[in-house]
This record gives sequence, C-alpha cells and structure tokens, in this order.
Amino acid sequence: MSSTKQKILTAALKLFNKDGIVNVRLQHIADEAFVSVGNLAYHYKNKEAILLALYGELAKQQDHLLAEYRIVPLFDNIDRLIHHTFQLQQAYIFFYLDTLEIMRAYPSIGETHQQRIDSQIAQLKVIIDFNVSRGALIEESLDGVYSQLAEQLWMTLDLWLTQHSIRTSQTATVHSYRLAVWNLFIPYFTDMGRLEYGQMLQMPYDFYF
Repeated sequence: MSSTKQKILTAALKLFNKDGIVNVRLQHIADEAFVSVGNLAYHYKNKEAILLALYGELAKQQDHLLAEYRIVPLFDNIDRLIHHTFQLQQAYIFFYLDTLEIMRAYPSIGETHQQRIDSQIAQLKVIIDFNVSRGALIEESLDGVYSQLAEQLWMTLDLWLTQHSIRTSQTATVHSYRLAVWNLFIPYFTDMGRLEYGQMLQMPYDFYF
C-alpha cells in the first residue's frame, strides 16, 4: 500500500473512532491526512471505498487472531482470544459502535459482515464442542443448547462495547469484557473446567500475553 493511501486510512480510522462514521466527511479526512480532496479521491473515490479498505484490514486481523487458537482452543487460548479481540475492537471501535448503521448504509459491507458473523458463530461452536469432548464442559443437556450458547457468545464478543456505552459513561475495560464472556461459559463447567478456569485466573497476564 502506498504511503498516501495508508495516511488516508490512518486519518479516516482516527476520525471515525473519535466522531463516528456519520459525522466524518471526505474533507475532514483529507485535512487530517494533509492531502487535497482531489488526491484523496484519486485513491478512494468515496467514503464507502475508505470504509471497505478499513473493514478489509479489520477482517484480516480477525482472521489472524482466529488462526492462532483454532487448532487447540484450551481455556488459556480462549482467554488470549478474548483479550486480543478487545484490543482489536478498541482499535476499530467505530465499527462496533456503528455496526447497524454501517450495514444499512453500505449493503456490500453488510452482506460480507453477515457471512463473517455466521462463520464466527460456527467457530465458537467448534470451541464449545472441543471443550465438551475433552471434559471441560458438560455434555449438552438439550439439543440446540450449545448452538444457542455460540450465538450468545458472539453477541457478547461483538456487541458488548455498544451495550456498555449505552449503559454507562465509564471507560470499558478488558477485565469487564473478559468476565462478560466467561460468565456465559461458567454454568457449563465440569469439575475439571472449574479447576482449569481457577488456575487460569491465578496466572499472571505476562505469562501468556
């Protein structure tokens, strides 16, 4: 990517995060990137093109995170995923706060994102099934319970920041985010799962982050 294109994306991300996507015009982005509107339009013809590029970067980083844990999603690996997902969301917070608005205004992004959501839910179901098979989570009590849990996990992972912003003016913390996600798992722990979870909480962060 050329330095000018990267400057434009960096400026757009900063402004989208600060002011929300609806309140940012191309002129604002050009001023922040120290380029003319004409130069900006040469690289990205409109705000949708900029948003598509930023969404592509976000998706690439999400895929990288998922690839790190996919093979053996033990509790430590899940916790790392939660921690790093929170960090990634902070870097692209505009998207998580304005997801519905973006999907309505830009259908091409909306369709792609819906496909990613389905994929994420399926991957979360794989995490659940793996931990059932190794004895950390109880067997499914009724058909469909763990499919529903996978959806609830996705909702918490992706929508918690929006809920937090609506509910309180306090700064969101990774600690609260992690607890919100793990609290969905806790009712399904076996004795082995509770022991492993307790041991994980006692480990210092710098041991595995």
